[in-house]
Amino acid sequence: MTHVQEIFIKNLRYYRNTAGFSQLAFSEKIGLSPNYLNAVENGKNFPSTEVIQKIVDVLNILPYQLFLEDPKSSNQADSREIQQLANNLKKDLTTCIDTFIEKHL
Repeated sequence: MTHVQEIFIKNLRYYRNTAGFSQLAFSEKIGLSPNYLNAVENGKNFPSTEVIQKIVDVLNILPYQLFLEDPKSSNQADSREIQQLANNLKKDLTTCIDTFIEKHL
């Protein structure tokens, strides 16, 4: 088994479990046999690009996330970026409201 395959398997399990899917439920959701998904998660098979697309669609993730060394760090970075965007939006809205009030009062 290659290092890339090991990373893929680890991340597939992580995201599947995070989404709350058992192997059986997930295999049904992506339209694959439970035996095939089990073989993928045990390193006996590697999915085609079509299957990877089904996986990311159901898990609502981007394909590259299945190949990250540490998927948790990506989620934390995404959370920090979202928080920063929210803070910037809050500042911009506050400025707009203050300006509106000054002009109309």
